[in-house]
Amino acid sequence: MSQAGDYRSPPGPSFGRECRAVGGVTLIELLCVMVIIGILASLLLPTVARVYSRVRAMSEEIEGSEIVSLLLAETRGYCARNPRYRFDNKSDFAEKCGLAPKCRGWLHASTTDFVPFSHLDPTNKIVLVFHIGRNRATHYAFDVGELCTRPPER
Repeated sequence: MSQAGDYRSPPGPSFGRECRAVGGVTLIELLCVMVIIGILASLLLPTVARVYSRVRAMSEEIEGSEIVSLLLAETRGYCARNPRYRFDNKSDFAEKCGLAPKCRGWLHASTTDFVPFSHLDPTNKIVLVFHIGRNRATHYAFDVGELCTRPPER
C-alpha cells in the first residue's frame, strides 16, 4: 500500500523520468497569461491617454485666469524693479522674472508664441501668446504694456 506523500512512478516504462507532484504552472501557461494581459493593456492605454489629455485641457482652462494673474504680477514686479528690461527668449523671460513652475511650464510649452522685447518697444506690440485648453482653442495674448506696466490703482 502506498502512503500519503509517497510518489511512485506509474506502471510502465519510465525512461529515466521521475514522477513529480502536480500543481505548478508551466512556462507556456505563464506566457499565455502575460500575452493576454498585454493585449488588454494595449486596448486600454489609448483610451486612458485620451481621457488624460481631456482632463489636462480642462484643468488648463480652469486654472488659466489664476496663472495669468500670477504671470502678470511677477512680470510687472520685475519690470518695475528694472525699468530698462530686455527679454531675448522664453528662458531669459522666465529666469529674470522668477516665474512660478506652472507659469514656467506654460511659457516653455511648444504652443506658446514669444517675441523678444525690451523697454524700447511700443506698448501695443503683442509679445506673448498662450494657446491652451482642448484643441488649443483658448488663448491669452499679452502686449508689452500689459506685461510691464502696472494697472492704475483703484
